Order: sequence, then structure tokens, then C-alpha cells
Amino acid sequence: MEWLLDPRGCPGFEKHEVQAHVEKPPYVHHTEYFYLKIPKRYALVNLTGYVEAALERSGVRDGFCFVSAMHITSGVYINDAESGLLRDISKWIDGLAPFGKDYEHHMTGEDNADAHLKSFLTNHALTAPVTEGRLDFGTWQQIFYGEFDGRRSKRVLVKITGLK
Repeated sequence: MEWLLDPRGCPGFEKHEVQAHVEKPPYVHHTEYFYLKIPKRYALVNLTGYVEAALERSGVRDGFCFVSAMHITSGVYINDAESGLLRDISKWIDGLAPFGKDYEHHMTGEDNADAHLKSFLTNHALTAPVTEGRLDFGTWQQIFYGEFDGRRSKRVLVKITGLK
């Protein structure tokens, strides 16, 4: 299967939607949904810029940013945005959970057991620290969305909480 690997952006990003913004000084709680429709079945795409924009909209200066894939055949993770590493990760995931095997899940009429297993190999959610209004990451760290059963609409939850 062919993968969409984008170390810099997220093809298929449709929109963001602010769900809630609550300020009880000095605290802020901000929730957004990102809507994605990745054009291929498999993808590793960079969400960092979208999460940073949500952080800016939140006004949080010190706190935490929670990101959840909100679907059982996708995941989120933090790693380097180097294109060779994305190829290595996709090959590693494919090697552990290949498409087309005779999975028991397929007895239900589904064909996506590998997508569930690939999701299990990433994470359904992550939490990132926020310091001075920015994601407090190491030099190369970026937030990635892993899609393992794409070509349909999905949501990603971003919840930011902390001090203004």
C-alpha cells in the first residue's frame, strides 16, 4: 500500500472549529476540533502548525496541550519531521501490521484489522507542555497524525488548558 508522508503539513486538513473557550482568571480552557479527510488509506502528516495556531487562539501561556486522534484506526505521536524517518516509520508499522493478512477481525466483514493494529502502535492521544505561549519541545520534535484507514472524514481533538 502506498503511504502519504508529509513532514511539513497535512494534506486533507479541512477546517478547525472552536468547541469551547472558557476563561476563569487566571485559567483558560480551550477546545478545538480539526476535521481531516486524508486522501490516501495510510498517512503520516505533520499537525504541529495547526496545533500551534490553536494554542495561539487559546491565549494560554503556561499549561498543557492535549491532542487526541478520536478514532480507532488513527493515532498521534511526537517525533522528528525528517522525511527518511517517516519512510522508516511507515515501513516499520507495515512490517508489524501488514495489510491483507487473514485477521480474525475480517470475519466481521471489515478489511481494516491492520489499521486497528497500526493505531495501537502509535498512540490515540498525547500531551505536550506549553511554556511562554509555545509548545515546549526539543529541537526536532513535531506532532504527527497517523492515518491507517483514510479517505473519509475524521476529527482530531485539541484541548489546551493553563494560565493566561
